[in-house]
Amino acid sequence: MKRIDKLNNDRQIFEALAKVLNEAHKFKNPSYELLVNYLNDKNLKTSWGNAWTRKSLFRYLQRNGFSGVWGLRNSLEQYTQLAKFI
Repeated sequence: MKRIDKLNNDRQIFEALAKVLNEAHKFKNPSYELLVNYLNDKNLKTSWGNAWTRKSLFRYLQRNGFSGVWGLRNSLEQYTQLAKFI
């Protein structure tokens, strides 16, 4: 996969995950199963071109510096709070 395609794919994946996380209850993270089903329903693929699994999503988040769904959600909340002041 070309670098531009990978960056575009990563952007689409993170936008999809952020959308689900923003719609979820404030104190309850969505399950990996829900997130995986959402990504697969949107026809987004892993960097290898495969369908998502719970393990592939967890590993993907780890490779990108997040400690799972909790870490991604926490980072999104911090970014949102910071963006209010910028």
